[in-house]
Amino acid sequence: MTGRPPPRVVWYRNGKLIDTSDYYEEGVMKNDLTISILARSDLGAELTCEASNNNISRPLATTVQLDMNFTPLEVTILGKSSRITAGKKYDLMCQSIGSRPPAHITWWLDERRLESTKETTANNGNATRSTLSFIPRKEDSGKYLSCRAENSIIPSKVLEDGWDLQIQYLPEAHLKLGSSLSGDHIKEGSDVYFDCIIDANPPVSKVDWRLNGKPLVHNISAGVIMTNQSLVLQKVTRLSAGNYTCIGRNPEGEGVSDAFSLDVLYAPACRPNQIRVHGVAKLENANISCDVDANPPKVQFRWTFNNSAESIDVPAQRYKSVGTHSVVTYTPMTELDYGTLLCWATNKIGDQRVPCVYHIIAAGRPDTVHNCTVANHSTDAVFLYCAEGFNGGLPQSFMLELFDSHYNKIRANITSIVPAFSVTGLEPGQSYVANVYAINNKGRSEPATVSVFTMRNPEKIRTRESEIPRPNTHIQLSPTVSIVIGICTALVIVSIVVIALRIYCARKRNRDRRRRDKAATPLKTDTSDGCDPDEKNPDVIPQGKKKWRTSYNCRKATHTLRDRKHNLFCHHNVTLHFLSLKEE
Repeated sequence: MTGRPPPRVVWYRNGKLIDTSDYYEEGVMKNDLTISILARSDLGAELTCEASNNNISRPLATTVQLDMNFTPLEVTILGKSSRITAGKKYDLMCQSIGSRPPAHITWWLDERRLESTKETTANNGNATRSTLSFIPRKEDSGKYLSCRAENSIIPSKVLEDGWDLQIQYLPEAHLKLGSSLSGDHIKEGSDVYFDCIIDANPPVSKVDWRLNGKPLVHNISAGVIMTNQSLVLQKVTRLSAGNYTCIGRNPEGEGVSDAFSLDVLYAPACRPNQIRVHGVAKLENANISCDVDANPPKVQFRWTFNNSAESIDVPAQRYKSVGTHSVVTYTPMTELDYGTLLCWATNKIGDQRVPCVYHIIAAGRPDTVHNCTVANHSTDAVFLYCAEGFNGGLPQSFMLELFDSHYNKIRANITSIVPAFSVTGLEPGQSYVANVYAINNKGRSEPATVSVFTMRNPEKIRTRESEIPRPNTHIQLSPTVSIVIGICTALVIVSIVVIALRIYCARKRNRDRRRRDKAATPLKTDTSDGCDPDEKNPDVIPQGKKKWRTSYNCRKATHTLRDRKHNLFCHHNVTLHFLSLKEE
């Protein structure tokens, strides 16, 4: 700065003098202002350089305003959670404060940068926020999730905040057969065990087992043993085969393993619920079917015939077999051809222990049904059921014929595969006769006859109030009249009781008198009578001077035991009466 006289050069900050150290160099007045350490408070400060050499003219001045760049002061992830669940969506927010210009925020999982973020900046430019949509996976457990804030103008300083992820997830179960076992060679009677391998965070608190979707229960006596994460099946049977699963449970829920299909191999056995008795007529071709359960199902059959005289192997050309099903064609020729057919099967596991037994009998009509009962009846319907008898060796059906009791006219004819019939559309208050038959190809049985009836319709009684006579006046009794009536009624009742007692006592005295008279008359008995007392002697004289007299009579006899036509009846109905004990 030049002038004559030389000017003074000074510095002002926001109008406040801060530096007067000017100097003259090469014909110019200078003043150098040095700020060694800038602070955030210096942002926007106005620095003015002013020169003046008199008090008359306005000083010359120039002003600069400080504009500064700042690195972020801090960065923070809002809403941190120590444990998060795998597969669940989280919106995480990271906030940076104090950066100028606004900071740029990035998200990182370990050293992998994450996308799907959204940044927003506050109106004053001091704060920047970034939101991350994050769906954690089980594999992310233990990794470091962080957000970083940096000023692009000052890249040397980066702030970071984050935490180590603890991912909670549903149990992941895997079912494994025991290492010493082969799933293709499990035979009936073997011991089998499973291990349930479970990966879970937090660890599982309970392990359950299921067979074909139904829970298994720990039962040592039944050979089902559950310990920790293992299942032991002792001496498995064909019923043990099926799909096994294990289920692990923790606070996140339950995880189900893939099903393990247990295949139990066993020798053939006769299939239940087959027709065991076949009624066949002479010279009639009968196809007798034999069905077995076997695993593997590739089996070979053989048949034999037994009767009281011999046992014969059925030739292979007489029967055909497909899978676990075999059919033999049998034709009785004589009475000796009725007996028992036996069917055996064999597979690679072994021979059938107990054969399938089929009885061949002479076919005939079915037996009559029995125990027929009317279970329900109403004004227009009845329900009747019976117990079926032997079917005669052939499939049977049942028929009901319902007749009107008065006119013997058929009212219903019903056929059923079971002896149960519901008859509707009947008339109220009528009686009927039901005949129930069993029917097969050989004919029908004798009928079982049952009487049934329908209920009457309820009668409707309507009476008009005007038809019911009602007294127009009421009799009112005074207290004195009521007392007199009560006394008279009591006297009448007492008199009746006294008369009844006198009649009873008189009759009792007469009975006692007749008994004494009868006891005084000795009875003459025939020793062949069935009413003889002990030792066939009515008078039993004990030792000493005492003598006891015993009398007896027979119920429903005439007046004397000597009457022979009453001897048999009397023999079975003896009643002894010790009427008197007299010392002679």
